[in-house]
Amino acid sequence: MTGGAVNQLPTYSELLFSPLFFWPLTVFIGLVFGSFATALSYRLPRGISIVSKAHSTCNSCGRNLTPLDLVPVFSWVLLRGRCRGCGAKIGWRYPLIELATLILCLGFYARFGASPATMGMFLLAPVITSIVDIDLHYKIIPDSLNLSIAVIALVVMLAAAIAGGGGPDMLLTMGEGALAGMLAYGLGSIILRQGVMLLLKKDPMGWGDIKFFAAAGAWLGAGAEGAAAFMLVAGLAGVFLALLWQKLRGEREFPFGPAIILAFIVVLLWQGPVFLAVP
Repeated sequence: MTGGAVNQLPTYSELLFSPLFFWPLTVFIGLVFGSFATALSYRLPRGISIVSKAHSTCNSCGRNLTPLDLVPVFSWVLLRGRCRGCGAKIGWRYPLIELATLILCLGFYARFGASPATMGMFLLAPVITSIVDIDLHYKIIPDSLNLSIAVIALVVMLAAAIAGGGGPDMLLTMGEGALAGMLAYGLGSIILRQGVMLLLKKDPMGWGDIKFFAAAGAWLGAGAEGAAAFMLVAGLAGVFLALLWQKLRGEREFPFGPAIILAFIVVLLWQGPVFLAVP
C-alpha cells in the first residue's frame, strides 16, 4: 500500500449539483419550461387541453411545427419572428415569456443554490410567467395555475424533507407553516377586498387574485415582516401598473395579478420559502 489519501471520484449527486453542471442545466430547464409557459398562456384561456393536443401548430396556416421551429428564443430570432411555412408574423410575447421563465430559474438558482428543492422551485417559473401573460391579456388567473403553485410547494417540501433526512416529522412541520401562510394570506386578502368594497364601492380584485394570495401564502408563511413587504410591493406595483394601464389602454380597470406576482417573487427571493427554513 502507498501512503497518502486516495483520490475518490465524485458521486453522481456531487456532479449533478456542482456549479459546472448545474448552471447549464438551469439554462436548459429554463428554456424548456419557457416553451411550456407559452403553451400554457395560449391554450388555457382558449380551453385547449395541454395534454391532448400533442403538436404545436402555426396559428395562421395550421402547419405542425417541427423541433427546429420550437427551440425557445433562438427559433424566433433565426426566423425573424415569422412562421417558416406561411411567413405569418409571430408575436414578441412568446420569446419574452421564454426569457422571463429562464431568468426566474436562474434567479432561483442564484439565490438558493443547487439542491433538489431548487429544482422543484424551477416548476414555479412557467406557472408564474403564464399567469402574468394570461392576466394581462384576459384579466383572469386560471384556477389550475393557482392550484399548481400550491402543489409545487408540496413537491418542494417533499424534496427538502427527503434531502434533509427529516422524514415525516420534518414534512409535517413544513406543512404546518405552509398551511398557516395559506390561511393568513387567503383570509387577509378577503378582508382587504371586503373593506375596499365597503369604502370605495368597487371590487379591487377578483377571486382569482384571492386564490393566488392563498397559494402564495403556502410559500411565504404567516410572518408579519414577509406579509408587510408583500403588501408594500404589491401596492406600489399596483399603483404603477394602474397609471401605466390607463395611459396605454385608456381603461380604469386593470389586471392586478402582475402586481401581486411581482410581490410574491420579491418576497420569495428575499426571505425564501417558509418551509425551507425548517431545520
